[in-house]
Amino acid sequence: MDDDGAARDDAAATGDTFTEEYELATEADVIQVDGDAADTDAADEEEGAVAGSFAPDLEVTPDAPKPENVVFVALGVCIAILALGRMFLGAEMYAPSILGGVVLSVALGTAVLYGFFVRTSDA
Repeated sequence: MDDDGAARDDAAATGDTFTEEYELATEADVIQVDGDAADTDAADEEEGAVAGSFAPDLEVTPDAPKPENVVFVALGVCIAILALGRMFLGAEMYAPSILGGVVLSVALGTAVLYGFFVRTSDA
């Protein structure tokens, strides 16, 4: 290690660039994982459903939307419309008539879609 430090100092003093050389790993350096341990780790990782995973053995059943989820989505839509409106309209987006129109239209659309999905679900 001292040789590398001295070589760096010499290179810095003379203005030359210093290049470190590394040895490549050999097969003896690589640790082989026991096959049983690898299977156990893989089984632990595959336990349960993961978002975006494809599980053909699980049945997908439709369900009626829950009111708290509907309110959460409506609030997100309202915030997104206000943010986009602010980008294009500026401070005019917060005028009472525009703000009220956005909130009223989101509430009306949410109520109509909630009613539709509740009526069409099997639950």
